[in-house]
Amino acid sequence: MLIGRRLSLTLAFAVLVVMAFGVSCNGFFTDPTLTSIAVGPATPTITTGTTSNPSTKQFTAVGTFSDSSTGSTPVTWSSSNSTTVASISNSGLATAVGVGTTTITATSTSNSTIAGSTTLTVVPANVTAITVSPSSQSTTTGSVIYLKAVDQGGNDISASVTWTFTLQGTTTVETGITKTSVLDPILGQQFQVNALNPTATFPATLNVVASLTVNGTTVSSSATGVTVTITS
Repeated sequence: MLIGRRLSLTLAFAVLVVMAFGVSCNGFFTDPTLTSIAVGPATPTITTGTTSNPSTKQFTAVGTFSDSSTGSTPVTWSSSNSTTVASISNSGLATAVGVGTTTITATSTSNSTIAGSTTLTVVPANVTAITVSPSSQSTTTGSVIYLKAVDQGGNDISASVTWTFTLQGTTTVETGITKTSVLDPILGQQFQVNALNPTATFPATLNVVASLTVNGTTVSSSATGVTVTITS
């Protein structure tokens, strides 16, 4: 009788151990949670295309999870200027509507507080010339300046072009002026004037070139059309 009771207690204890282990395992092997979303490609530029054949760009959303793994994750897509610049489908395919910039955002369907975004720029399909203004300006290190690039039709393409600063009279690229995230609708692209690298004797004059490459063809502004003189 005693042996039977001990056996029953042993079995009961074993069942409790198994149940506790199962609960522990379920708590330990939880599914990783989404922590962030990255949208790609980063800051692409496309042309307007034509009414019958508009330009498109496919975007992707890659999630990063709590265990540091990455992979696809369900999202909803949105465009900040969907009716004037580019619309976007449920699958992340953006279609150009008009010239300008729009923010493409992917928001998690399971957690609306987690989202990722990038900027899509739409430029005219036939850029043949670029003009940068103002033609000259003077500044100092630690300040900000604005430069505006427009195409032959007057369309603002400041956000789309590649900006290059070179020390006047040389081919040395100056990296002391960096583009910021600020894009003024009137003044154009904002730049931060840092300490010159490579260093130069003040007053240092830089030539500014704005270039745009679309479908393998590059168009650049005049190499001497804009000068920035840094006095200190």
